[in-house]
Amino acid sequence: MKKLLQLTQEQKDLIDSKGINITDLSALTREVFGDEKLDGRTKEGRAVREYLAEKEIAYQTKHIDKKEDVELTEEQKEFIANNCSPTISSLELAKLVFSDGSIKNMSKEFWAVHDYIKNNKLNIFSEETALNVKYTPPRADSKVVKKINDCVGEDIDLEKLNVQQKRCIESLKKFMSAPRFLQVISTYCNLEDRDLFEAEFVRASWDKPDLTTDEINLYINVCMDYIHLKRIQSAMDKLNRMFDEAQDQQDLTVRLAELLKTKSEEYNQCEKRMESLISKLQGDRSKRIASQVEKNASILNLVQLFQEEEERKIMVKMAEMQKKLIAEEVDVLEKMPDWKSRVLGISKRDVI
Repeated sequence: MKKLLQLTQEQKDLIDSKGINITDLSALTREVFGDEKLDGRTKEGRAVREYLAEKEIAYQTKHIDKKEDVELTEEQKEFIANNCSPTISSLELAKLVFSDGSIKNMSKEFWAVHDYIKNNKLNIFSEETALNVKYTPPRADSKVVKKINDCVGEDIDLEKLNVQQKRCIESLKKFMSAPRFLQVISTYCNLEDRDLFEAEFVRASWDKPDLTTDEINLYINVCMDYIHLKRIQSAMDKLNRMFDEAQDQQDLTVRLAELLKTKSEEYNQCEKRMESLISKLQGDRSKRIASQVEKNASILNLVQLFQEEEERKIMVKMAEMQKKLIAEEVDVLEKMPDWKSRVLGISKRDVI
């Protein structure tokens, strides 16, 4: 243990005379020792503080005494066990347990609640966890088609895909393999949240193969907000149940009412943000498509369609069938009496 610095009588007298007017420990230490570099944490400051305590002279210090660890009561432990939920944070629960809205993150009260939840494994998700399950985007066309049919309610037949459907499937595979999509979906530890995120993304983007990178990112943001809304609603439901059960506890009901108001505001903000994003996406894409249609003449669209091998074969086959049908009709006409042929003026040579 370090030996405390001994003050001289002169220094003690100076403290007695100056301590009444100079209440700040650091300022008084600098005055007594004549050194502006000193403060209440130095050995000189500790000596002054010891003398002030001995003389029962009040002083102030900027140092904040370390709070003692908070011990939860049995009643508080029971409250935490009954109301703990993945949708309610440890901070929110701590404010309810101690009926104190001023509790901050990392405070003693926060850690008391957080450690109790962690040590007793109270916040384990009741739903199936995806914590150790790596998300793998679909690679095969059959898997992509199944996701579209399941999420959107379509009835796409893999064996009877048209050109547009093939484009959509190829684009969706690229969208779901994008780095940001994989990064975001991998952050969800709850399998239900992960499935909902994926389903909403498929619903929003599967029939839009022309999406730009920025638009894909915006659709990802919209899907994230869907999950956020789900979680907020779940937390509000939990708080409402807690409010109903705490009608006879005024402090707790006041705090619950404040939390419910905060959650409601958060829910409304999230909804407005989603509406704004969706409106922007629909508007920007509509403008782009309209501009593209104006630039491309109808004949160019036909040429583009004709370039597709499958469509080209269909069109050639239709032309051959039409030609064959005309030839058969001419054969019928040529078998008519000569005077009818002369009157009608039709011969096979003229038609074909």
